[in-house]
Amino acid sequence: MSIADDIYKELVTDILENGEWDRDQRVRTVWADGTPAYTKSVICKQIRFDNTEVPILTTKRVPWKSAIHELLWFYVKRTSDCSYLDEHDVKLWREWTNAHNNIGKAYGYQLGKPIYIKGKITNQVDHLIDELIHNPASRRHVISLWNIDDLDQMELYPCVWNNQWLVKTGKLHLVVNARSNDIGLGNPLNVFQYYVLQRMIAQVTGYELGTLTFNANDAHIYERHEQPLREQLKREPYPAPRLWINPEIKRFDDFTIDDFKLIDYRYHPSIKMEIAI
Repeated sequence: MSIADDIYKELVTDILENGEWDRDQRVRTVWADGTPAYTKSVICKQIRFDNTEVPILTTKRVPWKSAIHELLWFYVKRTSDCSYLDEHDVKLWREWTNAHNNIGKAYGYQLGKPIYIKGKITNQVDHLIDELIHNPASRRHVISLWNIDDLDQMELYPCVWNNQWLVKTGKLHLVVNARSNDIGLGNPLNVFQYYVLQRMIAQVTGYELGTLTFNANDAHIYERHEQPLREQLKREPYPAPRLWINPEIKRFDDFTIDDFKLIDYRYHPSIKMEIAI
């Protein structure tokens, strides 16, 4: 059965059994009805995948195309303008889209922002790929979305804010860091997205696929997600699907949604969970 489901079940169970509530604090997040959205959290949780399987849940449907669209919006389009999401009817960012139809200087803006390194103007994504190819032994293959100078101009501070890439014996490993991780809604998308990104980067740089490590500093479950998650944990996982990525794509910016197919994805029905804003 799916390794991702087993890892997820262990993570959720740990938080439910050992997490601590923040009901004694004044929290930022609220529900649509305006009431505070409290969470139960465990500090510094790490989950690790050997990438022999696609890490996507089968105990509920994960909207994999929307997840890849968001990934392409961030890393390929490299913009905070939501027109791309509108074009593909992706609603993940509706609650944080401003009157100008963007999310401010967050995520894609930081990835596309011009930077001056080694005598040339580039951006974080192009620089990462170039360094992975020409300087693989470096331990400085880092992308950061946390730009302190731009935080007050972001509609939402980056949750998954940093990732580091390491090349060892011809394999490309990825470590992803999240300051805050909504385990009910965000985590299943985040893990799958960064697996897809790792596959994309490995393909255009010529490396084999290594491990994926996901670190969540505040791994939390919202109070209104607790019962749905308990019901989800009762479900028996299905075998993991396979992800086809168009092998003809050799240039990172050429990837489109048509270059991905999730094959034999069998899953239990979706589970309704309210979004905390």
